[in-house]
Amino acid sequence: MGHVNLKLIVAYDGTEFHGWQMQKDQRTVQGDLETALGKVLGGKRITVWGAGRTDAGVHARGQVVHTRVDTALPPEQLRKALNSHLAADMQVLMVEPAAADFHARFSASWRRYSYTVSSVALVIGRQYAWQVDHDLDARRLSACAAIVQGSHDFNGFAKAREGSESQVCQVHDSAWERAAEGWVYTIRADHFLHHMVRYLVGTMIEVARGRFSVDQFAAHLAGQTDSLKILRAPAAGLVLEEVAYAAEA
Repeated sequence: MGHVNLKLIVAYDGTEFHGWQMQKDQRTVQGDLETALGKVLGGKRITVWGAGRTDAGVHARGQVVHTRVDTALPPEQLRKALNSHLAADMQVLMVEPAAADFHARFSASWRRYSYTVSSVALVIGRQYAWQVDHDLDARRLSACAAIVQGSHDFNGFAKAREGSESQVCQVHDSAWERAAEGWVYTIRADHFLHHMVRYLVGTMIEVARGRFSVDQFAAHLAGQTDSLKILRAPAAGLVLEEVAYAAEA
């Protein structure tokens, strides 16, 4: 059949993974996927690329992956074969042929993340939320979320700059909603900087509990002040929900 470019949609519970990217002597999402593909395809060394390099402890319902392989297996048969070699905390939801120039990361139009904050002590499900014991001001949360929407340089809400990737992100949606046991933040943007969502969430929570003002948050985003100390929320509450491409967006 020759080499084909394949698009996969993958879901995983990130609790036991040391992030997306391959690491020596550590379990990663990329590592497990490449190992499973190698087993299905007769021991060949296979490389996969993901749309988002999720950190240790971060989950995904809609991670998109692409890989170029030499196989005659129909996509659905390949999907089932892959899942038979994956642990219960990761599953391939879909496999389909992709254009030769399709790239899971660089072809993406936008990505959508959610972050869950719990206002109660969780025993079951604690690995999927950040427990916050403080009273939160709903108006402040909403105001901060509204400020985030639009085109901004998010360097002030990211890990130290790496590489030449633009620090300006176009945020299409940014909103907090009440949930049964707390809050859920949803953000959709053309791309994200390293730890950006976690820094935004952590700092918005600081504003909502009264440690900083909405004006300080806005000024920090605009690069006009250092009076606000950003806080990185834990990984557990973050989920990569969806990645869209030009034909789908």
